[in-house]
Amino acid sequence: MQAALKFLHTTQDDDPDLSALAKSYEIPVSGLQALWEGRQSKQDPSAANQKLSEDQEVAVYQYLDRLEMVGTSTRLPIVTGCANTILQQAHTGPSTVPVLSEQWSRHFLSQHPEYFICKQHTIDGDHMNAHQPEDIQNGFERYQAVCKE
Repeated sequence: MQAALKFLHTTQDDDPDLSALAKSYEIPVSGLQALWEGRQSKQDPSAANQKLSEDQEVAVYQYLDRLEMVGTSTRLPIVTGCANTILQQAHTGPSTVPVLSEQWSRHFLSQHPEYFICKQHTIDGDHMNAHQPEDIQNGFERYQAVCKE
């Protein structure tokens, strides 16, 4: 099967005669056609349920490591969004883009205990007010006035 597929790739024919090729290699036409169309071989079921390739998973790891470096805690929507963005960017062809759910993210994180979800706490009033542009400007103006004295 692999030899026939390799032959197909070397011929660079857009519309090969799969039935004649299958007959010459004495393999089933349906199996050759499935491989030619990019479907996973049934003899290699290890990647059948794997949504991301190894390189794509590495990209998710690097993203989560980067979040940790800048002090942002991992949350399920962040992991899900990252993986879905990677899938969208890598998608080619007419089929629909695969979309992952937060359930996938939970499973992914359970397989990688080095990454964990941190609960977000609500911000207290003083900290929230410190993020308001008017309060920041007023505080800066008070600071400048004190410095001039």
